Amino acid sequence: MMPKKWFYRLLFSYFPIFFSLTSILILLTFMLLSGLSRRETVNVNQQFTLHVVQLIDHSLREIDNALIKDIESDAKLTAFFQRDPSLSYFNNYEISRKVSEMIALNGFIDSVYLYRSSDQMVMSKNSFIALEKFGDREFVMQRLQMGTFYELSGKREYFEFQDSERFPSTVVSIVRKYPLLVGGQGLIVVNISLTKVEQMIRELTGTNVNFVGIRDYAGNVIVGEKDAKAQGTILSEVKSDYTGWTYTGGVHDEHLFQYASVFSYIWVAAGLLVVVAGTAWMTFVTRRNYKPIEEIMNQIHRYSAQKSGKPSKQVQDEFKFIEQALDHLIEESHTYQKMHEEDSLFRRRHFFVELLEGNRPIELTEWDSELERLNLPVQFRSLGIVVVEIDKYTRLTEKYTHRDLFLLKFVVNSVMKEMTESQPLTVWAEWTSQHQLTALYQLEEQAADGELRLETLTGNAREWVEANLDFTVTAGIGPVVERIEDIPKSYAVAKEALSLKASLGLNRVIAYHETERQEDGTYRHLQTIRLFSRVLRTGEEPWRPILSQLFQEARAGRLSREELVQFLHTLNHHLYREMMEFPADIQELWKSEALPSLNQIHDTFDVAEDLETQYERVLGEFEVKVRELQESRSHYALVREVREYMDKEYANSDMSLNHLCDVFGLNGKYVSRLFKEAYGEKLVDYLVRVRIENSQRLLLETALSLQEIANGVGYIHDISFIRAFKKVVGTTPGEYRKQHGKSPS
Repeated sequence: MMPKKWFYRLLFSYFPIFFSLTSILILLTFMLLSGLSRRETVNVNQQFTLHVVQLIDHSLREIDNALIKDIESDAKLTAFFQRDPSLSYFNNYEISRKVSEMIALNGFIDSVYLYRSSDQMVMSKNSFIALEKFGDREFVMQRLQMGTFYELSGKREYFEFQDSERFPSTVVSIVRKYPLLVGGQGLIVVNISLTKVEQMIRELTGTNVNFVGIRDYAGNVIVGEKDAKAQGTILSEVKSDYTGWTYTGGVHDEHLFQYASVFSYIWVAAGLLVVVAGTAWMTFVTRRNYKPIEEIMNQIHRYSAQKSGKPSKQVQDEFKFIEQALDHLIEESHTYQKMHEEDSLFRRRHFFVELLEGNRPIELTEWDSELERLNLPVQFRSLGIVVVEIDKYTRLTEKYTHRDLFLLKFVVNSVMKEMTESQPLTVWAEWTSQHQLTALYQLEEQAADGELRLETLTGNAREWVEANLDFTVTAGIGPVVERIEDIPKSYAVAKEALSLKASLGLNRVIAYHETERQEDGTYRHLQTIRLFSRVLRTGEEPWRPILSQLFQEARAGRLSREELVQFLHTLNHHLYREMMEFPADIQELWKSEALPSLNQIHDTFDVAEDLETQYERVLGEFEVKVRELQESRSHYALVREVREYMDKEYANSDMSLNHLCDVFGLNGKYVSRLFKEAYGEKLVDYLVRVRIENSQRLLLETALSLQEIANGVGYIHDISFIRAFKKVVGTTPGEYRKQHGKSPS
């Protein structure tokens, strides 16, 4: 091997100089920058802390001003605290909405509630309950005993319900007595979420360098660590005149600044001298070593000019090294070429996705250049989009390996292209997701003719896949357009059409005109959902026909998959509410077995037909287990007999809890409790519901007067009947009959 005398000589000549100068320059630069950074950090941290103080003070002042304004001028609050006798359920609802509006006033507000001293009732966003049942009762009692009309509390835990399973909210509370300067009628409590305050501070910091801690007027930690120094070095401390809170700001890893601060500016001058000396040293060594290097370069030049003759071994070894370097360079060039080809595939797919999604405008010149590069024709009269989706793809992933799936996708892609070989069009197809192939067709005909041609070609491809592969595909076709900028619209419509396969079925072609339907969502099914949920709980009639009707309505509505999932969430929500009326053991059975099985159905179904079968199976198993639990209780037969008696004798005006006690010889409270455990509904509520449902039938099917109908369902006075009817149905009997087209004779 050729000796490397000059290589090592130059190496050991320049490296010490290089390392010395580099180290000194880095050290000096670090010193200067660290000093500047420390000063700037302290200043920025001070300004940041002041900004946080101003932001929080402004928000709290804004909340309190709005609260004062509402106390002074809002008629709804006045009516609530003065306990206006004319208040109705709707008025209470309006007050609850007012509470919600107060919560929405500022992002820091966690919750708001009103306490009325006259009857010790609490109104919150979610409830209107007595103080003794309220989760924050102790806090209210303490504030009633205090003489102040305004208070900003310290950090505390807030529970809305005493038996709530949710985690408590960490808050500080703004408390004002009502009226403002008098008090006595109640309290308004606004809970400020410390979690949201801390989240706001984290968002403002943006990095892990700064930190801000907050302590209240008593020195208790509100936000941050108990020991602020454990977080880093405190650089600023600001006390709010409005809240009395103390804000401490600083940065982490302060030791970096401490380390840099020990250096003196004397070292800066020394560093400059070293740079000057090093420059002179490098100049001297370079001039001394330059002549041998020049001789070597001349030898290489003479060798390259020779046409024959054998150079010295030393020179040959030198050029051998150069040859190896050139070979390595060529190998790298081949590698870069391969990478370029891979980048071209990625660029092609990226451009295709941009065309479909419309993330940026595609100019006509860019369209021409990209399609020319892909060897595709540039000219077209119209453009069409077809999205093909493999049906039941999850099952395929369990059956085939990744390599096999790749081959199957290649076959589908090839089929889509082969179908166009004899047609006056060109197709560009790419897999835009794991199971969706999107095809862009360039047509040489008008839009109307093109749509028919696309439906035919896609149908042929679907039939080929069904006949030759062990899976099927469903396709959505968008409208044919004539401009490049309209491609995203056609793609969106094609995907919308494809999403309807959950209702329309698999293994078919869905054109865009089939997406025209009534957009009612799940609300059109809400009445049937409520009926089904109640029937499943009470067992008053067979629930399977109602379930079948429910899913038949869903299929008739041609819901997309997303709408079906929303429909199922609504159904599960109402089922959950009804099941929570059962005793604890049945509630636990629902939560641990039935509900998880229903939720799992959401992620695995392909079409709506699967949903009805799976729901019927899960709910049927749940019903059997519930009946076993109920029948295992000795009193179940008695409760069922009581219910059957009420179903027959509901028209008896003497029907009451005492009447049932006389008939069955049992204690009234005991019978009521057993009925509630068995059917999840109070006995009195059940009797009222049976009477009202029968009165609805009489209102629609007969022309009897209200007094006759009231007597016919067990009410002596029509006023009592009207009051009960409006409570259950939401309207008076006369209005109900008028709305449904039946008038009394």
